[in-house]
Amino acid sequence: MSEEDGWAVATWGVIGGIAGARIVHVIDQLPYYLAHPEQIFFIWTGGIAIWGAAIGGVLGGFLAAVRRGVPIGYGADAAAPGIALGFAIGRIGDIINGEHHATPCTPPEGICVGFTHPDTLGQPGPVHLVVAYDMLWDLSAVALTLWLRRFIGRWPDGVIFWIWAMHYAVGRFLLGFLRIGDPTYAFGLRQDQTIALLVFAAAVPVLLRLTTRPRAQARTLAV
Repeated sequence: MSEEDGWAVATWGVIGGIAGARIVHVIDQLPYYLAHPEQIFFIWTGGIAIWGAAIGGVLGGFLAAVRRGVPIGYGADAAAPGIALGFAIGRIGDIINGEHHATPCTPPEGICVGFTHPDTLGQPGPVHLVVAYDMLWDLSAVALTLWLRRFIGRWPDGVIFWIWAMHYAVGRFLLGFLRIGDPTYAFGLRQDQTIALLVFAAAVPVLLRLTTRPRAQARTLAV
């Protein structure tokens, strides 16, 4: 891949990620935005969803890669560690702001915190610092995908990306049980858990087909 192609794919990935993050948040809080439609585009006031960033960012990068003739699976594998690291960095802001309320926590069962500043968004606690758990899970994905890149050539392009997607889905589904205060959907699951199940359900069969089919046939399933 040329540097120019890399920048083009990354730029459209960022644009798609921002748009997707806002769209999924608006869907999650649809009653509010139906009552205040003028605020849908006020992204600077807060309100984004990381699953939306993942889906929109991948879609934006995919379309740019197709247009420029970049190998899709190869590019996705190259992007996976950076996506995971970006998610981890984003959680630093959540920790500082006290965002994403969680269930009560009693030491030493986890990272138990309380927020005391009168203007904080955080809970007085002690509660689980779920966003820190999420950050650690993201960092483990960085390590995993970088380690897997050592074995490029032993399996079809796209495998690393889909392993990252499955890994992230598992973490978000499990950590969702420690979060409170968000709307629930099917079977009492939160939005992020529902999306995590869908992503996991997509990743498993794609990975099976990529790793069991001949290389030429598997290439079309990379992303």
